[in-house]
Amino acid sequence: MKLLVGVLFSFFLALPSAVARGGERGGTLSEYENDRSNVAITKARVLLEDEKSPNKIARARGYMTNSDLEKAVKDFGRRCSNISRIYSIGESVNGVPLWVIEISDKPGEEEGEPAFKYIGNVHGDEPVGRELLIRLANWICDNHLKDPLVRSIVENSHLHILPSINPDGFALQRRGNAKNIDLNRDFPDQFFPLNDDIHTRQPETAAVMKWLSEIRFTGSATLHGGALVANYPWDGTSDGR
Repeated sequence: MKLLVGVLFSFFLALPSAVARGGERGGTLSEYENDRSNVAITKARVLLEDEKSPNKIARARGYMTNSDLEKAVKDFGRRCSNISRIYSIGESVNGVPLWVIEISDKPGEEEGEPAFKYIGNVHGDEPVGRELLIRLANWICDNHLKDPLVRSIVENSHLHILPSINPDGFALQRRGNAKNIDLNRDFPDQFFPLNDDIHTRQPETAAVMKWLSEIRFTGSATLHGGALVANYPWDGTSDGR
């Protein structure tokens, strides 16, 4: 855990400084909302129904439920209130709050420090990320007064941790959300007119896009599970490179 945080922290400190918590405002959702018809693309995002095998259900019992996760987030906020702020960026299709833990020595304040975001559980059947992010938050809370690296992270950056962007998919034990949409394919593309139909955009996706327009993050990490993959920074190119 310490090695992972150290590598990531060193990486984004090397980048040009950006103001945490939206000191440098990005665009609004309206800038992304080009009303184009992408019926075929929208259908492509709908996933095949997963069969709930006994083994899959048994494995899921070892992870926090959505209620457990919410309790863990709120318990963290009470236990580490001096270095944290708990807020929600929106709700899932089924109305589950999308909780975020901000960690800093001045949580909620705009400072000339790098802001970094972690997102877990984009795919509902990849739950390890949400567990790791809660462990990361607790590790920082437990060590910020005695570990120089952790103290440096808390004093010189703002971490925003979203343990689960897809709580509905987790509860249903499948990749997609409550509407069986793959949230990892629901965002607009950097280069091609994909997913530009705002009427089919999922609330979880819209919440993250609004979040990104309000806070200029210096760097980010999304935790997936079940495969060993190295993505190129822009993997939506026509030749796949």
